[in-house]
Formats: sequence, C-alpha cells, structure tokens
Amino acid sequence: MRGLSVLAAALVALALVTSGAFAKGGRGDENIGFGYGKDVRYARALGYCNAFQDRETRYATCLSDALFSLVQGRNSATEVPKIDDYVSHLTGYLPAHCHVLMHSVGRRYAASVHLTLSNLLDYLPRSNSASCAAGFGHGLLMDLAPQLGNLSPAQAVKACADAETRYQRYSCTHGEGHAYMRLYGEQLPYALHACRLLGPDNAPDCAAGAFHDYWIAVAGLDQAKKPSDPITSPRLLCAKESGGFVRGCWYRALLEHPPAKPIESVGDVYRQCRGLQGVQGAGCTIASVVVAADDPFTEMDICVAMRRPGAADCVRGIRVADLNESPRSEQLRLIRRCANVFHGAQHACYRWLGMTLNVVTNGDFMNVGCNELRFVATRVACKEGAAAYEGPLETFS
Repeated sequence: MRGLSVLAAALVALALVTSGAFAKGGRGDENIGFGYGKDVRYARALGYCNAFQDRETRYATCLSDALFSLVQGRNSATEVPKIDDYVSHLTGYLPAHCHVLMHSVGRRYAASVHLTLSNLLDYLPRSNSASCAAGFGHGLLMDLAPQLGNLSPAQAVKACADAETRYQRYSCTHGEGHAYMRLYGEQLPYALHACRLLGPDNAPDCAAGAFHDYWIAVAGLDQAKKPSDPITSPRLLCAKESGGFVRGCWYRALLEHPPAKPIESVGDVYRQCRGLQGVQGAGCTIASVVVAADDPFTEMDICVAMRRPGAADCVRGIRVADLNESPRSEQLRLIRRCANVFHGAQHACYRWLGMTLNVVTNGDFMNVGCNELRFVATRVACKEGAAAYEGPLETFS
C-alpha cells in the first residue's frame, strides 16, 4: 500500500509539472521527456502525423493541421519563427515542404484573427527564413488578396514597406505576387500586370511570387485553381508569357519544376540551356545553378568552372539566403571566391554577392563585410552592390 501511495504522489506531482509546462507556451518551455526530447509541444503535434507517412496527401493534411494548431491563438510574429527553428533541425518531408504547407496555415490564421492590411505587419513572422516563416507570410497575403486588389499601386507598396528587415520586405512583396494570382484566378498575365504597376523597384519581386504561384497551380497544390491548358515548358513560358520578367520566370520554373536529369556540373548547365541566347540564356543559367545543389559553396564551384562571361549570370543562382544565420567568416569565404571566377565576371560577382549578403544581414555587410575584402576594386564592387540592396532582387529566395 505504501508503494502505491508513493506512486500516486509521484503521478500527481508529474501532472502538476506537466500542466505548468504546457501553460507557458513557446519553444523550449515544454521540455518534458516521454521520448520526445526537448520542445515537446512541437514534437507531439508534428510527430503524430508520422502515422500517415506512407500516404502523402493525408500526411500533408495532418502536418498542415498540426502546424495551425501550434500557432492558433498565439502571436504569429514570434511563434512562427520558433516553429521554423524547430523544423529546421529535422530531416525529411516536413523541412522540404514547410514553405508550401505554411501557405494554407497562414490563410487559416489570417481568417482566425480577421487580418487586415492595416495590421498585417503585427502578424508577419519576424524572421528572415525562406522556409516555414516566409510561407506563412505569403499565406497571410493570399488571404488579403481581395483587400490588396482594392489598393492603389502606391498603397500596395506601402503595405510591405515598413516590414522589420530588408528580407521581410522582399518576402512580403513576393507574397503580393501570390495574392494577385489568387485574386485573378491564376491568370498569369493579369497578375504580372498588377505587379508591374508597383514600379521598377518592386515589380520583379512581386512577379517572382506570381511565377511561384503559377507552378503551384500547375501542380494542383495549395488550393490554387489549376489552369485548364497550362504551359509546362519553361522555354515556352518564359519566351511568351513572362511579361518581361524573364529571369524571374526561369528562376521559379526550375525551382518548382526541376529538370528530369539532375544538374551537377557546368556541363549540365550548358546542356540545360543549349540554344538559348541573351536574357533567356541568362535566366536559364541562373535557374540551373539554383537547382544544382542546396549548398552555396557547391554552386560557386560550378560558377568558378564556367570560364566564360556567363559566369556573371551563374553567381545569381547561388543560394546566398542560406547564409543568413551563418558566421561572417562563412559569408566572407563565399564572396572571396569571386576572385576565382572568370575575370570578366568578377565585378558582377562581387556586386551581386555584396547586394544579397547585405540583404540577409539587413544592411550590415556593406561596412563590416565589404571592408574585409583585400583589394580596393573588390571593396568598391561589393559596396556598389550592397548600396543597391533596397532595389529589386528578382532571382532570390
């Protein structure tokens, strides 16, 4: 009997600890074991869906519901970055698909809080992540599509202009491209026209969101209206339906609809883009590099091997955003490799990486990064790019 009393007391104490932990909320507060490790609230909600891993549609639906349950009733601006951080330490389906899964979560959350454009920035995730957080933000904007359609171009630009960081401003504008596609029933020409009205500093990034949504619709995903007769060839789409945003068209086309044969070398890039000239060839080169690897240094290896002027396009495909939380030493290691690319492309390399590294550091790289380069000419090119970081990015994610 005494043993049972001790056991009962232990269970009561455990229940009190458990209820207290779950009342706190937020990552790192619910670190009770039961085989889940730390972050139990996230592990339980998302781990439950593993029972459906052999049925992808059911698995995706379960994950979407679980992700919504994690953010429901909480401040998405601070909660979504915590979810993103948790997911970034996982492997498999969820981290690979979190961006698109969070589109629907963002839409549901927007409806639950009666989101308006006037309070959008109160709920936009305070994160520079292109994964879960960016997808959630794009979902918020999709829900706001009818309101966005009632704004003047200047008002639409203003809706994103006060976001906390340069990356968040870029991602918000990208999200407006998604919103215009939903507003116009996935009719790409209408969405691209709406993007163009935002002006040259914002139109390319808005168009990138429109192209992103186009391929989501073609795949029949994310509740997007599937086109009745979609163009699935990037060569045809980007030649005839790009609305002048050719580089952005190619970039999203290969990201969302990768080539059947993997791109692993400079020879594969040449094969993928054979016969294309001018801006079409440039767009194809950029897009081929971005799908060649998940590692920016591996992509840089391809650009170094491209001993021709096209290396200037190649570096625009490097996944610089992946270095947003990397030490400054890693960011410098990447830009210093511009010294190894084809000589005629070196200035463009320093300029582009100066710009994009300044984006992911929210303006810090211009001085603390560019000044670390050895030669005057390279510092000048880096700062020239960094100074333009508020301008259009177009081929970036």
